Amino acid sequence: MNGISGFSSQMRLTGLSGFDTDSLVTELMKAERIPLDILKQKRTVVEWRQESYREISTSLISFKRKFFDIVNRSSYMLSQSSIKAMSATSSNSSYVTATASNEAAIGEQNIKVIQLATANSLSNSTGISKGITGSVTADELGSLSEKLENLEGKKIFVELDGVSKQITLGGSNGAEFVQHLQASLDEAFGKVTVDGEELSKFNVTFTDTENGFDFTINTNSDSGATKVSVYGPSGEANEMAGLDDLGLTAGQSNRLSLNSSLLTLQDSFSMPLQFDEEGNAEFTINGETISIKSTDSLKQVFDKINNNEKAKAKINYDEITDRITLTSTVTGAGNNLEIDDRPGNFLAALNLDESKSGQDAKVSINGETLVRSTNNFTANGITYNLHKAHAADDEGDTITIAHDTESVINNIKSFIEEYNNLIDSINGKTSEKYNRNYQPLTDAQRDEMDEDEIKKWEKQAKTGLLRNDSILQRLTLSMRTALYEKVEGVGISLKDIGIESKSYSDKGKLYLDEDKLKNALLSKPDEVAKLINGVSSENPTYSRTATAEQRADRYSKSGVFQRLSDIVEDHVSTLRDSDGRKGILLEKAGIEGDLSATKNLISEELDDFDDRIDNLIDKLTRKEQSYYKKFSALETMLAQMNQQSAWIASQFNFGQ
Repeated sequence: MNGISGFSSQMRLTGLSGFDTDSLVTELMKAERIPLDILKQKRTVVEWRQESYREISTSLISFKRKFFDIVNRSSYMLSQSSIKAMSATSSNSSYVTATASNEAAIGEQNIKVIQLATANSLSNSTGISKGITGSVTADELGSLSEKLENLEGKKIFVELDGVSKQITLGGSNGAEFVQHLQASLDEAFGKVTVDGEELSKFNVTFTDTENGFDFTINTNSDSGATKVSVYGPSGEANEMAGLDDLGLTAGQSNRLSLNSSLLTLQDSFSMPLQFDEEGNAEFTINGETISIKSTDSLKQVFDKINNNEKAKAKINYDEITDRITLTSTVTGAGNNLEIDDRPGNFLAALNLDESKSGQDAKVSINGETLVRSTNNFTANGITYNLHKAHAADDEGDTITIAHDTESVINNIKSFIEEYNNLIDSINGKTSEKYNRNYQPLTDAQRDEMDEDEIKKWEKQAKTGLLRNDSILQRLTLSMRTALYEKVEGVGISLKDIGIESKSYSDKGKLYLDEDKLKNALLSKPDEVAKLINGVSSENPTYSRTATAEQRADRYSKSGVFQRLSDIVEDHVSTLRDSDGRKGILLEKAGIEGDLSATKNLISEELDDFDDRIDNLIDKLTRKEQSYYKKFSALETMLAQMNQQSAWIASQFNFGQ
């Protein structure tokens, strides 16, 4: 059986002499392994301490990301606009809206939008589709009249804007065929009255050819009808289907299908699409090459244009008007839309024959006329967003600029709440009592407890591991000091603007007087901004390689939030300073996702514990083997004695 103490895995046969050797060795090893259990417990405590440090580091990083990372603009506290926030209110947001930076002057701006900026565009002057085109030709062995006679009474289905009707064919020549088809369509779908005039919803035409005639079915745009498609009868009526005899295919329409391949749509444009021998084509928009294949759908081609930022253009198809429009994404006067076909003729086939030039935006602000190429521009710290032009006799609208104290107060309230939570968390770790009655469980103790009991025990055992920790105490002290030490060149303090601690027992927690802060923001916004997030002109940004003199200058001249940001960075920065060290807490305990996760002081301590534990396990294994050898020798001796005793007893019995 396996060594019951867990150190040796040799197979043994024990107990031949009547002794329970395994139980004896196990009991002897319990005392021997006490130093190992103590060593493992010490290692567990160090590991838990590392986890506690990392919890603090994670909290600091979250705090930094929320308030000191410019990516989170809504909560970023290190910009002038976070304290000197300005609001811009439009008297009519349908014409113009605005936002104001901290550089904007308080007051009213009168603005009149004379014209909006527009972009260059190319589109079709008429519908791009040819309509539904068919052909009736004489058979090789028959005449046209015989072909038409054979068509008499056959059926097709016509669908107009989602409504399908069956149409009967007839007529002895091209003209009669078209007249009959027009009349049948009008009877099936009815006519409409526009401005007192009755109009057909369809426009059917024909052209004589050498062996017959071609015809076209389209909608009359003046009637309001748009999409028409043709289909063939199904089921028992197949012998009466006339679709094939007309040279038409099921689903043929006077509108483009974006999901159809270019090859399928090849003859649907005003001119047939052309590709090279491999079915490829190219074109350029504003110098950017777009490559297409005949197997691409029309939507895929449009996506290639619309998703290519370098092309600076968007294209779309309007099914109602049957027109394609290519529009520059760059507004303003000037040629912002240049196109060219390379191999192939895709752009030419689109027949973009109607061009509209772009124009600049023109506005009047306080009587001064401004011309801009876009409808979004900034002037005097105000960003204007133009939406609609005013009428010529309109006086325009008003943009009112004012202090946005509400958003500033809300941001500072959020900051103080998160700061207090952070301080509570750190102070809780350093003041938490350590209960020596709860040590990490040994393997034997864990085996005797259920999962809930283990959790409760370990919760108690993990308390107080960072009690009076010098790193965390220096951290909180430096944060409290940073908030109350005078900022060079600023004549006010946090207390003057309504932010302060109420008592020493609060251990650095902050409280806010909103009315006092609001008055300070309105009366001296520049001073408040310098106090909160001002920076040193000589050392405006945090640097891991700054000298002691540079750090001192930055600290003395920086606002209190800038100081807090630097202190947090000093403790959790993943960058190395001039001495090759990362943040203080990362050097101590590391953090997941960084090289410091395995290279830190506590991890080195844990590695040392692992080495000591391995060495002790080897020693105990040898000790366990020694015990088994001794008991084995004892059993051998006892066996020999038993044999001798039995022999002697047999001799006495023999003599009787």
